[in-house]
Amino acid sequence: MRLNTELARLLACMVMVGEIAELDESARRVRVDADGMRTDWIPWGERRAGPTARSWWPPDVGEQVVVVCPYGDPSQGIVIASIYRSDFPAPADAKAVRRTVYPDGSVVEYDSDAHKLTVNAGSGSVVVNCKTATVQASNSVELDSQTVHATGNLKVDGDVTANGNVKGANVTASGTVQGGTIKAGSIDLAGHHHTAQGATAPTTPAQA
Repeated sequence: MRLNTELARLLACMVMVGEIAELDESARRVRVDADGMRTDWIPWGERRAGPTARSWWPPDVGEQVVVVCPYGDPSQGIVIASIYRSDFPAPADAKAVRRTVYPDGSVVEYDSDAHKLTVNAGSGSVVVNCKTATVQASNSVELDSQTVHATGNLKVDGDVTANGNVKGANVTASGTVQGGTIKAGSIDLAGHHHTAQGATAPTTPAQA
């Protein structure tokens, strides 16, 4: 049975593959070039858009997408998914890896085989704002940076080992201090001296 022209057109338009041609962020709409035509302004599907969670990740101009059109009407189309292509290939090729790559080269990746979550912001920054933060590591925590700056009080329940010097105006230690030096101003805790002032007279204050 031969389909009439209008029915064939409707069926052909029900699912289309095209390329994002225009993006209107404020209206949350895109126009897609597909099968030699450009759609009207249509929405794109998001992972979440409800009362408990909402996501925001608009597609890029030039991104290849799938458009589903109810009743074969492109004016009612919805962008439902993106498709890799040679210009923008997949950023990973391993089943266990979940990786997101951003335009500036930053990468967020989780490798379930290695049980490893990696956040690489390159020359950018990572900011976490919250009321309380807890990091629980069964083995160790390593901070690899030229400077670690704590703006408030720092409390350590265990031992403190310093390979370099410890400097500060107010340093209180209930245990022993071993290795390096602790200074209050220019006074070295372990290496300062006092000057005697007589057999029964008190010594001078600590001197550098």
